[in-house]
Amino acid sequence: MPTIDDFMKPEWIPEIVLDVGRVIRQWGETNYMPVRRQIDEDWKEHKLVKPLMKEVLVDLGLSKAFWPGEVGGTDIPNTATFATVVAEELGRLDSGFGVAVVISAGWPVLPIILRPHRNMELCHEFGPKFCGDELYTCCCAVTELQGGSDVENIDFMPGKTIRTSARLQGGDWIINGHKIWPSSSNADLFGVACSTNPGSSNEQDFAFIYVPSDAPGVTVGAPYQKAGMAADYNADIWFDNVKVPKRYRAHGPGDDAKYFREILTYGAGIGGASALGPMKNTYEIIKNWASDRFVAGKLLKEHSINAAVLAEIAISIEAASAMLYMVARQIDYPDIYGLMPWDKAMLARARAVSLFVTDAAVNVTSRAMELMGSYGYTRQYDLEKHWRDVKMTTLWMGSRQLDLIEVARYWYDIDTL
Repeated sequence: MPTIDDFMKPEWIPEIVLDVGRVIRQWGETNYMPVRRQIDEDWKEHKLVKPLMKEVLVDLGLSKAFWPGEVGGTDIPNTATFATVVAEELGRLDSGFGVAVVISAGWPVLPIILRPHRNMELCHEFGPKFCGDELYTCCCAVTELQGGSDVENIDFMPGKTIRTSARLQGGDWIINGHKIWPSSSNADLFGVACSTNPGSSNEQDFAFIYVPSDAPGVTVGAPYQKAGMAADYNADIWFDNVKVPKRYRAHGPGDDAKYFREILTYGAGIGGASALGPMKNTYEIIKNWASDRFVAGKLLKEHSINAAVLAEIAISIEAASAMLYMVARQIDYPDIYGLMPWDKAMLARARAVSLFVTDAAVNVTSRAMELMGSYGYTRQYDLEKHWRDVKMTTLWMGSRQLDLIEVARYWYDIDTL
């Protein structure tokens, strides 16, 4: 009998990456599924979430994955495919938890840990903390109140609306500003998108600087209570004359903007994978439901009108899987496909797959709920959790509107958007 493991997953994925996925699956069934319905009530204090994050990031070793061996990391191969497998498996449990884990494990530090642009000085400084025995997490502090998703729209207004300023004073950066909504806002280390010349649209003035959360002048607000994704802590962050060493800048003028595009490319893929996981769990939920319920003397799935809906769900998952893993492969093999992760063409492809998969997830969970009727929105079956959560995956990094603009901008040579 087919299971979620029979949906398309390429044979070129390294066995070590698949092994990590299997370990997460086993851990999730034992440790996360029994408390999944309690996570929505844990949105404020994360009394359940934090220990579970430690189990995944520290005890299972996911925090070490991207870091070089010299600092205690495991230097996992095929980083984009690895992140996709991890985000998918965790998303099957809870997309909010999956997002929090993958971001906390290293999304903001990609510019300093990925080849060929590793910053070994910062790897030696931060790596042992991520690869140690205690939970140490990071957060990508990007969005601002006055600019919304303009910061993520890096190719049209590269840093123009950023008001978080970074001023060099002697051997230190002095940072002032206010960030809103970042995932994992309660992290230990922030990757902060700044401007060395606020109001400038020159990429040379875009700066990406790392700021420890315990630095004097950093204030993190209370978390927002959201419709879903309670395991992801979203809050305001203020920087008031925060001083960090000059070396905490990821790279420097021009390169910070360049590798920020890489962050966006990976983020789009992670967003898609975080929606694919809930789609697969939705398949499991609706398959069990349709195989147990009788209508007019026949199983629900044996009625043609219902079978058609079930087919649409399976087709959506298969298509989303194929597209998502193909883009992950393109990111991992620039020598084959001729695209670097920071190229505009690669970002457009990643945006497209994020849009396609998250939209598909919204449709799949909605169609499944229609089949289950009132039972679909009870908490007993967990479908309503995925239904709430996956809608939020369409709203990240500028939401589906920026996804559409980025894709159109690349494929149609649009200059004014």
